[in-house]
Amino acid sequence: MGILPVTKPRIAPGPPGRPLIGSLLEFRRDVLGLLMESRRRYGDVVGCRLGPEVVHLVARPEHIEHVLLTNQRNYNKDTRSSSKIRSVTDRGLLTSNGDYWLRQRRLMQPVFQPRHLARFIDIMTSTTTAMLERWRPIAERGQDLDVASEMMRLTCTVVGKALFGTDVSPDIGTIEESATVLMAHAWQRLEVIVDFPASWPTPANLRFRQARRRLDEIVWRIIHDRRQSGQQSEDLLTLLLWRKDEDTGASMSDQEVRNETITLLLAGHETTANSLTWTWYCLSRFPDMAQRVQAEVAAVVGQRPPTLEDLPRLEYTNRVYREALRLYPPIWIMERRVLTADTIAGYMIPGGSSIVISPYVTHRHPEFWDHPDEFDPERFLSERAAGRPQHAYLPFGSGQRQCIGRDFAMMEALVILAMVTQRYRLDLVPAHRVEPKPGITLRTRNGLLMTLHHCGKPS
Repeated sequence: MGILPVTKPRIAPGPPGRPLIGSLLEFRRDVLGLLMESRRRYGDVVGCRLGPEVVHLVARPEHIEHVLLTNQRNYNKDTRSSSKIRSVTDRGLLTSNGDYWLRQRRLMQPVFQPRHLARFIDIMTSTTTAMLERWRPIAERGQDLDVASEMMRLTCTVVGKALFGTDVSPDIGTIEESATVLMAHAWQRLEVIVDFPASWPTPANLRFRQARRRLDEIVWRIIHDRRQSGQQSEDLLTLLLWRKDEDTGASMSDQEVRNETITLLLAGHETTANSLTWTWYCLSRFPDMAQRVQAEVAAVVGQRPPTLEDLPRLEYTNRVYREALRLYPPIWIMERRVLTADTIAGYMIPGGSSIVISPYVTHRHPEFWDHPDEFDPERFLSERAAGRPQHAYLPFGSGQRQCIGRDFAMMEALVILAMVTQRYRLDLVPAHRVEPKPGITLRTRNGLLMTLHHCGKPS
């Protein structure tokens, strides 16, 4: 009996790129197009270079499961993208690794457990009610409204009250403007051929520093006021300020509290706001689906604020939201550093290189999604979802580092969808062009201009 030949790992195919810069120009011009076309042309494991960085896109659910779950110890967040986000958040839950990350995650986890989430629904309903009242004269005058901005302001106010016990609404304009500058700057540093050091006084760096300073002033004020008051409640800020590490007995430093506060303040509202924005866009394109959501909300909730018990009964509304998350996942790309060489689908993955997972790409994989570019909430019916691999759908990531606020975000989104639908129909302004703007999150490029109509009134 002969000896079976040893199969050596192959080099993954991919776009040829250019000398020195690889596919960086294509990444900068149209990163979504680059990823989608690369998967279609080269397959489910694609290798390319972005400047000096060797990057592999993996698109199949089993490959994603290998990276995020099965072999997750071989992959961490010590990546180029994390380093740019760290310039905003410093060392926080989103960008840290190892024992430090695990300590922070365990510290914050209790706030996001289901038994605690019920306490937040009153904050969500009262804050949404205030927004809807503010919309009343806008609707009566027939004025256009940037719903993308409105969702940012709403979700930021909810996060401030729920997680930090603070009404940030007086500072909401500063937070929104600063967050836009900070997120854009962090992303742009990934697109450039030469990334000038953050310490250099370039115009972009100066704008970044000013925006970070303005946001820091708000966050430090929140921390200082709570320290001075000594108030302890069941919110996240109390845990950050006063809970001690079970092993060492140490509390967080104020700098560590700042890092986690700014991480949760930004990440906790940005992603939900974007997902809601895309949901309103999708519903405006399909009025029959919008009417079905309205009918379901009327049948389940009526005209009162929704309760926690109502949310599971909003089955169609839930499917609509999940389908918007499929087509337009706010976290549309994730990066991991490969610690030691690995093999995926027979392809060599060198140690020190990067793995890229794109929910945007995997959510459109034709092997797992029928007519993947169509908006079809019914694909989440149990009979149609049966047999679909778990990691074919991952708007909140997976594994140890699955989004800590997933259940909070789902509850918040359903509450807002239900309450807005009770009062208004949102129609896209006909001349307004909507297209994705990929960055740290997936925003709409020019906001989302819509016209409000009181329910029951004709256009």
